[in-house]
Amino acid sequence: MKRVMKKLSLFFVLALLVQLVAFPGLSFAAEKDTEAPTWANPVNYLALGDSLATGVTPENKLGNGYPDYIAEALKSTNALTTFNKGFTLPGYTTSDVLKDIQANVTKPVVGTGNKGDSAELHKSIAAANIITISAGANDILPYFKVDATNSATEAPSVDLAKITAALKQVNVNYSQILKAIYSINPNVQVYVMGYYNPFPHLDKKYQVQIAQLMGGLNGAIQSSLAGTTGHFVPTAEKIAENYPANLPNNQNIHLSEAGYKVVADLFHQKLVETFPWISKDVLNVAVSNKTTATLTWKTASDNTGITGYAIYIGKEKVGQVTGDTHTYKMEGLEENKAYTFTVIALDAAGNTSTVNPSSTITTGVTPKAFPDIQQHWAKDYITQAVAAGIVKGYPDGTFKPENKITRAQAASIIVNALKLKTDKAAPFKDIDIFAAETQAEIAAAYQYGIIKGSNGKFRPTEYVTRAQLALMLKRTVESVTGNPYTAAIPAPFTDITHYDDETKAAISMLATFKIVNGSEGKFMPEDTAKRGQAAKILMNSLTYLK
Repeated sequence: MKRVMKKLSLFFVLALLVQLVAFPGLSFAAEKDTEAPTWANPVNYLALGDSLATGVTPENKLGNGYPDYIAEALKSTNALTTFNKGFTLPGYTTSDVLKDIQANVTKPVVGTGNKGDSAELHKSIAAANIITISAGANDILPYFKVDATNSATEAPSVDLAKITAALKQVNVNYSQILKAIYSINPNVQVYVMGYYNPFPHLDKKYQVQIAQLMGGLNGAIQSSLAGTTGHFVPTAEKIAENYPANLPNNQNIHLSEAGYKVVADLFHQKLVETFPWISKDVLNVAVSNKTTATLTWKTASDNTGITGYAIYIGKEKVGQVTGDTHTYKMEGLEENKAYTFTVIALDAAGNTSTVNPSSTITTGVTPKAFPDIQQHWAKDYITQAVAAGIVKGYPDGTFKPENKITRAQAASIIVNALKLKTDKAAPFKDIDIFAAETQAEIAAAYQYGIIKGSNGKFRPTEYVTRAQLALMLKRTVESVTGNPYTAAIPAPFTDITHYDDETKAAISMLATFKIVNGSEGKFMPEDTAKRGQAAKILMNSLTYLK
């Protein structure tokens, strides 16, 4: 009987398997696609700073700090690629953060999506899209001491002279921190935390003094951001709304989980408002005449594929195309009228992209130029270079003509100007921190002999000198023409005699072609090339490069 039952059991199992194979739809519902298409740039997030970034709890244990919750929010929208808070440390001052950057320290990775168990700070900064910093409180707290056991009644010990000196140093250190970060990565978005009152339980008679202290600290931090693209994130007011929940331990200045989430929410709000989630070049709108505009856009990404794109003017849908179409012509517009176009991506499940590329144009009117080049000597060259698609402005709508350019940026500009391509990878071991597009541009520059590198490195984040830029352009001319360039006459500059023959020939070429003029008989070869200068040199060079 047992054998019969076993045979019957085996029969039913086999029969069930046959049914599952033959009719899978009868047993399993198809998995629903809930992932929406996206246009958003992938985010590499780096956190720097003190115990609030590390995640010290009110019980002095290690947990999640505000960066962890920022990373969570980014991950929930499929925007996060990498996150690392390994360069944060309890007790860190602004001096410590600055020293780490200056020394290019290597530390263990604490986060997600990173390659390897450790990372160099300079490489991490260069790869980051977003950097958050919280530092400064530890600079002044040693001079504002509170007796933890009798903190509610005991007057704090205050050294006003040392606090004043520390506040000045905080401002100086932050200025140097930001300068160092932007020199490594000019395009990174930096968000700096403002501090809250860490002693809300102290007697009211001390609160005015504490408010002045925190106001001075936040003022020193905020003023260091002037003239940069960095953003200050105030936290004091929101933390104060619920001190019992956010700062539950009267003998500890660290936030609870709820408090860290409050801070993370404030950072995320600022990110939503200011971070360039979508590249400016994703959507381009060209006005071909006074009543016609042509839209072109780049492909959105989706887990199953894009099935269509919907085109809107304001909130009104005006058209839709298939997923393999990336252009749309809009006719019959009114003259001299502003229009805001938006493109929304759709997939087969009906999901639509939530953050979408948008562009505003005015028909029959020449688009407004960058506001910061109107009085600049290189205005016309910059305008021509931007119109040709060789260089771009910054996400905030400026061009920043006096910003220095790096070796990677110079290579990209030349490659884009001539539309050079290659299928081969560059042999440099220090460019893997860059986006694939930038690596491809550097590879093209290498394959066409425009750049060479040294000891297997390209040094992409180093600034380009005028002499180096001349050398790159000479090699470009030789690559395009197929002939070596020989200077007919030496360059009329007195400050290039110590350079090698190739560099002197390169500078002579620029002078011969009247691409550069120099100043008072000097070429100033060691000066760093700036964006405005590069636009002029490149536009003057295009005659000989095409």
